[in-house]
Amino acid sequence: MSENTGSKMFFSFLSGAAIGAGLALLFAPQSGRETRRQIKDLSDKIGSEVKDNVEKISEKAMDFIEGTKDTFKKKSRV
Repeated sequence: MSENTGSKMFFSFLSGAAIGAGLALLFAPQSGRETRRQIKDLSDKIGSEVKDNVEKISEKAMDFIEGTKDTFKKKSRV
């Protein structure tokens, strides 16, 4: 499985989990204040996870770019 496919699967899973959790919160029998607090907590958690994953993907992309530059430099010397 390529990294691109893995990333798509991860983001699909994350999106589905967020939608499911949001619907569960909206249909749960509790006060509006409690529901809003839970939605805020969930959105903070998901935002943090997305930020972490974007940073990881950015690091991998930069490593790939640097590796590609090194390869071209070595080949241009030959």
